[in-house]
Amino acid sequence: MKQFRVIVKRGVTLNKQALMIYNPVSGKKKNHKYTDMLIKKLNDIGYEITVHSSIEMKQNGNAIREACENNWDAIFIAGGDGTINDTLQHLAEQEYRPTVGIFPFGTSNEFAKFIGIPSNIEESVSVIEKGKTKSIDIGKFGNQYFANIAAAGWLTDITYKTSPLLKSYFGELAYSIYFIKTLLLTKPPGEISIRVSPHVELSDLSIFLIMNGNSVGPLERIINTTTHANDGYFHLFTCKNTNRLKLLFALLAKMLHLTETVAPLDYYKVHSASFSIPDNLFVNLDGDQVDVYSTEFEVLPNYLHVFIPDKE
Repeated sequence: MKQFRVIVKRGVTLNKQALMIYNPVSGKKKNHKYTDMLIKKLNDIGYEITVHSSIEMKQNGNAIREACENNWDAIFIAGGDGTINDTLQHLAEQEYRPTVGIFPFGTSNEFAKFIGIPSNIEESVSVIEKGKTKSIDIGKFGNQYFANIAAAGWLTDITYKTSPLLKSYFGELAYSIYFIKTLLLTKPPGEISIRVSPHVELSDLSIFLIMNGNSVGPLERIINTTTHANDGYFHLFTCKNTNRLKLLFALLAKMLHLTETVAPLDYYKVHSASFSIPDNLFVNLDGDQVDVYSTEFEVLPNYLHVFIPDKE
C-alpha cells in the first residue's frame, strides 16, 4: 500500500484522533492524486490520522474496533459505496461509533450523493472542516448492514459484474452499458416475494430495491417524493415479472417523470419486511454481492453519525 507522509504546520495542534479507511483501487484513477492533499488538510484541521487500506480492513476489522473502543473522534472513508459497506459491517457492531466522514473516491458514490457530499474531493474536505453532523438511519438485511441500497433479482448485479477497468475509465457510464447488455441478453432468474406487513404480501417479483434515498445510478429521483435520512423508513421499489420491452418503457417513464404510477413498477415505505428469494440469487448491498443468513429487513433509526454539508 502507498505510504503517506504528512508535514505538520507550525502552530497546528493535533487534538483529534481519526482513522482513515482508504481504497487504493476504487473508482476513477484521477481521484487518487488527491490522497496526500486530503490527509494533509485533515491534519491541518487538527486530526491525527491513522491510515489503513480497505483490503486490510475488510479482512480484519481490528482497527475499526480499536477506534471505537478508544472513543476516537472520526472515521474517514476514502472510497466508494463498497468501501463504505465493508466499513459498516465492523462499525455497526460497536456500542460507540465515531462520526463518519465520506470522501467520494468511488464510481457512483450513491451514499455520498444521498447525504449531500460534493463529488469534488477538495470541496468534500471543507465539509469536515465546517464540522456539521447528523444522525441517519441505516438498514440491516439478515446479518449484514447497509447504508443506502439493498437489492436482488434481475439487473441488480451490474455494480459488481461490471468490469473494474471500464469503471475506472468510464465511471457510471460503464454501469449503463452493462445494464443494457444484461437487459437484452438475460431473463429474470426467479420469482421473489415480500411480506411488507401481516396483511400485505407482494409476489411474482423479478426485482426489488430497498433505498435510503430516492435515486439509484442513472435513475435520478426514481421515487418522486421528499426523502429524509432519519425518519425510520426506507423506500421499497419493486418490479413484477414482465417482458424486456415493458420494463424498458417503464424505467424510461420513471426516469423522465412522465407519470407517478407505472406498471409493472410499484413503491412502498417500509421500516421492516420479510423476503423470499430463490437460492440462485445473491443480495446486492451498497453495490457488493453478499451472502445473508436470513432475509429479514429492518431499519436501524439514527444509527450512524455523519459529517454533512452546512447549507445555511
